[in-house]
Amino acid sequence: MRVNYDDLRVNYDDLRVNYERLLQNASPLLELSQNTSFKIYRKAYQKSLPLLRAIRRWVKKLGL
Repeated sequence: MRVNYDDLRVNYDDLRVNYERLLQNASPLLELSQNTSFKIYRKAYQKSLPLLRAIRRWVKKLGL
């Protein structure tokens, strides 16, 4: 019984180390994907700004 418990503890420690390593490797990827989607949304917003301004001008001219 004692040997099995020690094996389990060793396996648990290995799993924890692997999990921590996985988290360290995944964090930059998560950060990168969030950053990339932000850049895409920002670029789309900047591209649509002239159109939004034109619509606002037309709305003001028409008095809507």
